[in-house]
Amino acid sequence: TMIRARITSAPVLVGLAVGVVSLALYLATVAPTLTWGHNMTGVDGGELLAAADTFGVPHPPGYPTYTLLLKVFATVVPVGDFAFRGNVLSAVLASVSVVLLYLVILRFVRSLRPDSPTSISVTSAALGASVFSASPLFWSQATMTEVYTLNAAFAGGLALLASRMALRLPGEDSGQAPDTTVHMALFGLLLGLGLGNHLTLLAVAVPLLAWLQLTVGWKKLASPWAVGALILGLGIYIYLPIRAASNPPINWGDAGTPGGFAWMITGRAYQDYVFGVGVDSIPDKLLSWLELVFAQLNPLGIFLGLVGGAMIRVEAPRFALMSGLSMVALSVYSITYNTVDSEVLTIPAFMVFTVWVGLGFSHIATGISAWAQRGLSGLKSGSARVVASYPLLVLGVVAFGALPLASVILNYDEQNLRGEDQAYRYARVVIDSVPDGSLLLSSEENHAFSLWYMSYVEERERDIVPLAVPLLQFDWYWEDIQDRYPDRIPAEVNTDVNAAIQSVVEHNDGRSRIFFTFWDLSLDGQFDREEAGNLFEARPKKDR
Repeated sequence: TMIRARITSAPVLVGLAVGVVSLALYLATVAPTLTWGHNMTGVDGGELLAAADTFGVPHPPGYPTYTLLLKVFATVVPVGDFAFRGNVLSAVLASVSVVLLYLVILRFVRSLRPDSPTSISVTSAALGASVFSASPLFWSQATMTEVYTLNAAFAGGLALLASRMALRLPGEDSGQAPDTTVHMALFGLLLGLGLGNHLTLLAVAVPLLAWLQLTVGWKKLASPWAVGALILGLGIYIYLPIRAASNPPINWGDAGTPGGFAWMITGRAYQDYVFGVGVDSIPDKLLSWLELVFAQLNPLGIFLGLVGGAMIRVEAPRFALMSGLSMVALSVYSITYNTVDSEVLTIPAFMVFTVWVGLGFSHIATGISAWAQRGLSGLKSGSARVVASYPLLVLGVVAFGALPLASVILNYDEQNLRGEDQAYRYARVVIDSVPDGSLLLSSEENHAFSLWYMSYVEERERDIVPLAVPLLQFDWYWEDIQDRYPDRIPAEVNTDVNAAIQSVVEHNDGRSRIFFTFWDLSLDGQFDREEAGNLFEARPKKDR
């Protein structure tokens, strides 16, 4: 009876509703197959899918947690093609993130405003979680294959564990407080596994650990259970050298060697992008960041968040400081990271800020409730409660209408990928237009990764070699493809890209046909070409 009452309680039912509605929104707009996403922000999908299906090693840092989870999910849920299952996984993980965020906000409100009615606590948590779920940036990641909804789920899980340890609810002082040792072990395990998905999780985890240190102390934080669980979670990275040694089709960085493993997990290939934005570009990046913030939250959401931040600064100053540092760190990292899709790195920052949004709403709603109760003190208590609920009802309707509902209405068409299959159609046309035994050379990520997916997942029985030209600069890539295709890749390693292309074409003259998905002037000087639809077939120049 007690369990049933708890399951059917308002907080639980509302949390489930928030998760179900979010999942319904994401599934209604999820891409039907392989996609490049919004403004080419999902081009990695083809590579991640191919790596997961073949137990391969995708680009640094290798994403072992995501790769294995995607493979398991796609095996257990045999609906649609493999790419569709990857897209659905993102939708599921996004809705899980929303529910975890709901629970975090609910605990904060109940702890910092213990006298607030349940209706205010639940509405505040639902509002904050819904604002995040309908924010265009996060929504965009919930409809295609990418790692960022899993990163948000780990961030939400860590925040929930930390809030359970650092915040006390009424009645928990009497021996009902959560077991810190168990929670820290879970925190360590989630952190380790989460870092096996995306390293930016540290920007959330480190401030949370600092908050916990100020609250429960280092002794409980660094218990052997917590450290052991962290090491166990990080053990997911053993996947990289194990699979790299088997030479799967997707096999970045020679992770089977100590040097290659270090190259992978440190993301050395992308370190030049960190703080890689020139000083003269910073003003434009800042402007883009401000536009991004307003697009996710609109002025009302920002106002509620600032009210919540002011409240936390008084009620929980340590969390206010650490959550502020987390948002600043993620924002600075995104602004100075020199890639076209760097804005996705701010998703955990928006997640943190929507905690503030929920608290801001609860602060205002609690004040209105107290004011209404005082103004109606002459009425009978039952009547007073009913009449006092009217302003709160209006406030809730306005907040939900102006924030998540408005975001859904304004952004639905843009976020809807239900009919978006451009990447799949591109890869299908290219693969179908070349004969078996061919080599396909691509220079753009979106083309190369889509062809990897089509070659190694959809058409694995076809004898087609898709090569990514930019990777020819790495000796590990040359050695890897030479090992897989010894008859078509010369044995001598050549990491000058133009010379490598020349070597491959000349080596296959009279053996295999060579097709390019691109053409430029430098190739004109090296080869004779013949247009074949959207492709270019290359041969050594006859006058050589």
